[in-house]
Amino acid sequence: MSAQPAEQNVSARERNERRRRGRILRAAAALAARGGLENVHMRDVADRADVALATLYRYYPSKTHLMVAVLAAEIASLDESIRRRPLVGEGPGERAAAVLVRTARWIMREPDLADAMLRAANSADASVVDWRSSVQDRLTSVVLYSAYGPDAAEEPGARSRLLARALHEVWTQELVLLLHGSTTLDELETTINEVAPRLLDDRPADARAR
Repeated sequence: MSAQPAEQNVSARERNERRRRGRILRAAAALAARGGLENVHMRDVADRADVALATLYRYYPSKTHLMVAVLAAEIASLDESIRRRPLVGEGPGERAAAVLVRTARWIMREPDLADAMLRAANSADASVVDWRSSVQDRLTSVVLYSAYGPDAAEEPGARSRLLARALHEVWTQELVLLLHGSTTLDELETTINEVAPRLLDDRPADARAR
């Protein structure tokens, strides 16, 4: 007997909760896209998502947590998209750079939303550390998958993870500069195309072994 699709094994309660969280994240993203983090108010999000305010706070203690969750959803969507499409580039650095540049252009389609997500992710609020770490881990996985393939993304060695994280930290800083008007998308592309091969083309031993 074949296994049932995963979705069929999810309870009705879990499906409803997923839908509710999805509505909340879409509502928050829509508000942020029209005015940045300052335009995101928890009551407005609850009203737009058609959930009780208490329910919203149970899921997301603050709008900072909420916008980090929106960023996490964006990165998860990106990750899934990458795994469905052929990677472009001859070497690890070129492949990872192509993905990060494409992602930057995708994120910058809504500058106010991008600014809200990055400000939340860079918040000094200690209570979002675990949420931010989850986003960083997913970004590291995106870089590793792009550079070295699925095995390295699923079980990265310490050095591979370190170099991948260093690359996406440079990329994140370039996005912040871009949002502040201190650089351009073309300059971001030049930077990432220069840095990525230097970090990733000398493939770490722990990646070669996989």
